[in-house]
Amino acid sequence: SCPITYIPQPTTQGTISLLSLQTMMTYLCALLLAVVAMTNAFSVERPLMALHFSSRLQQTKLFSSEESVSFDSLDETLLRINFSVIQGAGIFESYANNALEAVRSYTQSFPFAAVLPVQPLTYLPIQMSDGSPALKVTFLRKKTPEKGSQDGGIVFTSRLVSEEDCDPGGLENYVLRIELQAKRIKEGQTIPKVFSEKQICLAFIKGLSETKGQELLAEGGGVVVDSVFHIWMDT
Repeated sequence: SCPITYIPQPTTQGTISLLSLQTMMTYLCALLLAVVAMTNAFSVERPLMALHFSSRLQQTKLFSSEESVSFDSLDETLLRINFSVIQGAGIFESYANNALEAVRSYTQSFPFAAVLPVQPLTYLPIQMSDGSPALKVTFLRKKTPEKGSQDGGIVFTSRLVSEEDCDPGGLENYVLRIELQAKRIKEGQTIPKVFSEKQICLAFIKGLSETKGQELLAEGGGVVVDSVFHIWMDT
């Protein structure tokens, strides 16, 4: 008989085991990198989430009127706008309040943050010390042990001008007037915010002549702008 020669064939068992080990190590490294990336992302987002949640709490507190601002704590008048509404039909108090609410509605709906997208700020309804509603724009900065997070701001107030402040001529000739003021808050301000204050006030004035501003003022019975004053008029 013919002799049979056995030639051993190369086995793939060792190769398969080595490839499996390399694949497993690759998966483990990818998983480790993913965990590290998620941890870093969470560490960045968590302060932002806390800040957002804190802002929501602060907003709730202000809407509950627990915080009031004294007129004495305000500084220079940055902006003054006088509105008028010709006396309409019906009860005087009713249409006067409607006109005032239209001015306040414009103030509260104004997109202050869009005017200064780089400047961190908040704008929230507050209550003045006399009980009247207002709106407070607060400029923000990074809080340090030496300085707080507030960096000044602006308070917008509006009121019906009392009859004795107007030209006395009897109610038949009486023209309803509303005065809006924007006053500087110097509390916490270390560097003057003149640029930010100017941009906000000028944009606020411009918005009154735009479509949304006109619509809101019309809801108050045809509120019109009589005069405008701001501290940058001569610059």
